Amino acid sequence: MSTFRELVSDFLALIYPDRCMICGTHVDRGVHSICMTCRYKIPLTQYCHHADNPVKEYFDTLIPNVHCSSMLFFKTEAMWREAIHQFKYNGRWSIAYRLGRWYGSELKASGLYDSVDMIVPVPLHWTRAIVRGYNQCHYIAQGMADEMGIKVNRGCLYRKRNNPSQTTQSSMQRWENVDGIFAVRNSKLLNERHILIVDDVLTTGATLNACAKAILEASPTT
Repeated sequence: MSTFRELVSDFLALIYPDRCMICGTHVDRGVHSICMTCRYKIPLTQYCHHADNPVKEYFDTLIPNVHCSSMLFFKTEAMWREAIHQFKYNGRWSIAYRLGRWYGSELKASGLYDSVDMIVPVPLHWTRAIVRGYNQCHYIAQGMADEMGIKVNRGCLYRKRNNPSQTTQSSMQRWENVDGIFAVRNSKLLNERHILIVDDVLTTGATLNACAKAILEASPTT
């Protein structure tokens, strides 16, 4: 019987056959569907291979945590900025899934995330999810989970209100915008779990901090 990962991979191959998902050039069908040129140019942080890194140091000042990392540095080059824009706003959820699988394989290889037993993606408000048609964080999280061999819990964390987009807000406004907007369902499912929270873009850390705070308040043993 085909696994979920195999089914998604086959489906993506039908939509984007033998094309790099970043630049569109020919590529042999593989795990990531990203050509070697784009993979060489991708601005990887490599933070996931180091217990001490700038993301970890930053979140240590905000919330109790075990490990923290991010996959890419934000660069102004059109190629990768456009890729992020495509999976956030233009329906290219397949890019999010493929990048999630790539990063999941890196997390698994690092050995630092072996104790994680659940991935929780940052949720969209249900009204925004209907308009967009999907939550890109779900696909990133699913790609990571498929590589790491763990489960994604999409329903335990939700937004209580449809707050404005963070895109054009100042640093202070971002923190105020997400303060107290997340809540937890079925907190017992989170008890004594090592949870990995996944967001698509890390700027001030306000959203991830708010998510972690909601989870820890609802399930202190997490």
